Amino acid sequence: MPYEKTKTINCAIYTRKSTDEGLEVDFNTLDAQREACEAYIASQRGEGWRVLKQRYDDGGFSGGSMERPALKRLMQDIKAGHVDIVVVYKIDRLTRSLMDFAKLVDVFDAHNVTFVSVTQSFNTTTSMGRLTLNVLLSFAQFEREVSAERIRDKIAASKKKGMWMGGVPPLGYKVEKRQLLLDPPNMPLAQRIFKDYLKLGSVVDLKEGLDNEGITSPVRLTAKGNARGGRPFSRGALHHMLRNPIYNGKIRHKDETYDGQHTALIEDDLWQAVQDKLDTQAAFRQGEVKKVKSKALLKGLIYMPEGILYTPTRTKKGKTSYRYYTSQELLNKRDHPSAALGRLPAHEVEQHLLKGLRKELTKDEALYSWLGLDPMMDRDMAQHIRKHIEVLGEGLVKCLKRVEVHSKKLVATVSIASYAQLIAQRLDVNVEAMVDEAQVDISYYVRRAYKGTVIIKPTSKTAQTLDSLPQVQLQNLVRGIVWRDEHFAGMTIKAIAEREGLSEAGIRKIIMGSFDQLASLYSQ
Repeated sequence: MPYEKTKTINCAIYTRKSTDEGLEVDFNTLDAQREACEAYIASQRGEGWRVLKQRYDDGGFSGGSMERPALKRLMQDIKAGHVDIVVVYKIDRLTRSLMDFAKLVDVFDAHNVTFVSVTQSFNTTTSMGRLTLNVLLSFAQFEREVSAERIRDKIAASKKKGMWMGGVPPLGYKVEKRQLLLDPPNMPLAQRIFKDYLKLGSVVDLKEGLDNEGITSPVRLTAKGNARGGRPFSRGALHHMLRNPIYNGKIRHKDETYDGQHTALIEDDLWQAVQDKLDTQAAFRQGEVKKVKSKALLKGLIYMPEGILYTPTRTKKGKTSYRYYTSQELLNKRDHPSAALGRLPAHEVEQHLLKGLRKELTKDEALYSWLGLDPMMDRDMAQHIRKHIEVLGEGLVKCLKRVEVHSKKLVATVSIASYAQLIAQRLDVNVEAMVDEAQVDISYYVRRAYKGTVIIKPTSKTAQTLDSLPQVQLQNLVRGIVWRDEHFAGMTIKAIAEREGLSEAGIRKIIMGSFDQLASLYSQ
């Protein structure tokens, strides 16, 4: 009987740890995970399994995000056909997100790759195996969200006691042993900024005066030894500073302020006078109407999916001028494409894109994974960016590398390095790009009007989720998971109920029903 050679099956081992703690030792948790996976693969040597020499180790990266360098390399090697089986110690090492896992499995299936967990036995080629994996991932995601909620509660309780919870110390303060202390060398400048604003009555004039004297923000070193600061104060940074209650001896948490354990740098009278002046200026600005000269913000950046560039064009009706982005296909062939994407109203596209960018670039993944903020220590900084993202204005367009117009979404490629630099300049926030670039999807729907004009409006996030359901019978399960995620992210049950057109009791019933259903499946 002729000898049949066993087919070689290439096994890629993926390991992950959420924090950097302990990774400096000779034998760390990543090594322990890899050792267990190698032992499992060795037990399957008779089936032709062998370990790839390439290591896929992500140390210090959360399982709630796909922005991990080793995971990206693994996906590239899978698509290149170098991997047959992905081996992990536990499922949650690969991802803790149900939605992300679904994306990974789609890639695995497309390239005939099998998924193996050393401590959990699954077969991803069967529907029951997939369901079991999804159930376990739902619990892993729930565990991560409960941990995050526990951290948020701890931060809230600490701030009620007036404790400093980390981040970049304000001008005039320094941090020693996690305590916020006065910084004598920079105290006079901080006090001067408050006094000068009260005298000038304008942040613009305040900035101009500081720039004329060559006064810049102090140079600070990050934990990685990188220098930050040393730049002229931006208007956004000055405004944030004048509104920061830390200078008045307070600690802010969301919309509440509490007496801090640190020493106030600005006395009550001066602080209150500055706040009153800022409130007056804000009320005045709300009544202003500014006319800004129209310009093509996306010139050279916006394309059709086929790579055809959109060109800024104008039409005029009477005294009114209308701006569009028109595809080169339409301009050259003089024939409108069948997809109704030949001509886009410029203002609508620009405003919808900017609004979508502000939303996507202030999500947890963008702030904590792409910009490297610490979820526990830098929540105030993240909240500051979210609150003042409007200050960046059209400057966000300078962070764009490319925008593609698809039938139901705009796909924007963003330079995270440029985004980090813009935040540092405009908001004076110490951030660092952890990835070179990222893609964000901004949903919309189109309505074709006369001669191909397209009206762009946002779609419902929930509707999109329901459209992608694999099976109708899982609808309430998935809806419960989606609404639970939104509720954990800060959305109230009442807001969800109003959006969905259901009662609050109905929303709670579906959410709790999803927990019961998952628990029932898990116990089988």
